Amino acid sequence: MNLHPKIRPLWQRVLVVPMLVLLMAYKALKLPKKLLPRALRSIATHWDYSMFSVLIKSGITRAYIDQPCKFKMPESFEPKVFVEPKYQLSETQIKQFCEDGFLGPFDAFSREEMADFRNDLLAAETTVSETYGFVTPRDRHFEMSRLWSYLSSPAITERLAQLLGPDLLCWRSQIFYKGPHSPAIQFHQASTFMVEDYLDPALFPPNRDEIFQLTAWIAVDDATPENGCMQFVRGSHERMRTIKFGGEEGFYNAHFSLEFDRDECEIVTMPVKAGQFVIFTERCIHGSPPNVTDGHRLAFNLRAVPTNVPVYTDKEKYRSVYNGGKYYLDNWGVAQLRGEDRHRLSRTVDIEKRHAGQTTKQQRRAA
Repeated sequence: MNLHPKIRPLWQRVLVVPMLVLLMAYKALKLPKKLLPRALRSIATHWDYSMFSVLIKSGITRAYIDQPCKFKMPESFEPKVFVEPKYQLSETQIKQFCEDGFLGPFDAFSREEMADFRNDLLAAETTVSETYGFVTPRDRHFEMSRLWSYLSSPAITERLAQLLGPDLLCWRSQIFYKGPHSPAIQFHQASTFMVEDYLDPALFPPNRDEIFQLTAWIAVDDATPENGCMQFVRGSHERMRTIKFGGEEGFYNAHFSLEFDRDECEIVTMPVKAGQFVIFTERCIHGSPPNVTDGHRLAFNLRAVPTNVPVYTDKEKYRSVYNGGKYYLDNWGVAQLRGEDRHRLSRTVDIEKRHAGQTTKQQRRAA
């Protein structure tokens, strides 16, 4: 059953609504989910009643973009770890992050480093991923040791740790290529990344109302308003919004619009210089305007979780409607970004060993 952001024909909606009503009743009565087909079992397990309600009442024209949650403001803005002074965030900065949903930009790498790295990233954009077996900009840190060295830089990890805690895992990375005259990426948000599949979440935090995942977005080229730098809606991470299906194509070929009060005073355009990065929670509404220049805009990101957040539990594959279908997880795993993983809740990859294997393969090819 595909209820992802593409509006269904009327006859399909007429059939789906009663099925959702029955499924919600099935969930309410706490009947055994193992008797249901896989897709329906996932819905009964992972949807809450508000997700059912919005879809049913709207006749499958509206839905939550992801699993609902409301941000719980922390009682203290003290950093969760203390680090070297050059990476230390003040309580004022942490308070600002909690109020706004994003923070930065911060300096991390030199302009020369990023210029030298640009061709490696552009090549990865068009080569087959050894992790997934098809061309994808996702998770190239498994194959690119240089990418991993940047993602695991203390300039990034020490700041993330002050917001998330000392023990961190990388569960995803991605390369972002925005070509000349590319269209806008519409405003969107995510919580547990159920937005990708709409049946199963990717992340299983103990409490969805807390900050349990952060993204560091690193600019390779100068990201400017003209070439489509990121925009954030200040304070919009306080809750998840609904979407209305249909409309113009936008976010990775999806047809929907996010339902929120668009206050231009709260939209922050975030230029980021090459080698700088910005930290944000995916729950903060974000997007980017079109690239109106003749040049591209290149960046990469890191998505980090504390070690007490399971990722892709008991899954052989996951779907990403936005990014090309099924990703088999045989070669995927979380990678230790900082500290120690005492929980061991997710499949783990020894990233250094993986890179050593990649080097050996390259040496054999060269021979």
